[in-house]
Amino acid sequence: MDLGIENTLTSAVEAWARFTQWLSEYAPVHADALNPPATEEQIKQAESRMGVSLPPELRQILMINNGTTARNRIPSGNSCYDARGGGDYSPFPSYNVFNDVELTCSLYTGNRTASVSMQEPGSRYEYWKQGWIPAFATKEGHSGLFLDFSAGADPAPVYAYGEDSFPDLAFSSLAEYLSAVADALEGIRPFTVMGRGAPHLPSVRDGLLAW
Repeated sequence: MDLGIENTLTSAVEAWARFTQWLSEYAPVHADALNPPATEEQIKQAESRMGVSLPPELRQILMINNGTTARNRIPSGNSCYDARGGGDYSPFPSYNVFNDVELTCSLYTGNRTASVSMQEPGSRYEYWKQGWIPAFATKEGHSGLFLDFSAGADPAPVYAYGEDSFPDLAFSSLAEYLSAVADALEGIRPFTVMGRGAPHLPSVRDGLLAW
């Protein structure tokens, strides 16, 4: 394995470990909402249905925790993310949920089908390109983060996407995104996307994480 790729994988795993350790110590209900590891067979089946491979960084994290039970439902009058209680909320910024293998596959195949039906393949304005792997998504609406593995770049850059805008480069890799989340939780620096926009400042209220 190329040393640079190996270092990137190590960085992603280390950042994920920092994230999950913080949850275990300060917001254990969220840590409890993380799913068990995905199996190699689950990943291979999803890749077969999708017709593309998962980026190595994402595959590595999914084989630690296969997404989360969180589905990002925000109750009226409650700004906290309740991982298990009435709503099952995500501990990630911007209401993003970490997709499990099945949800990643479902979102990808659905988006690709829609893109092909629009007769856009190869177009600059293609709705969803082959190799755009949705790793994080909001429950409501077409938005979240995808890893651009269309050209086989390793690490795959992370893009933010939304219903009414073109995708924007958000992070150079999944490792960078996870490190930014972990840094914010540990009080090292506020969470921002490529240094743009208002910083997210996390806090814990009644054992629940809020951004």
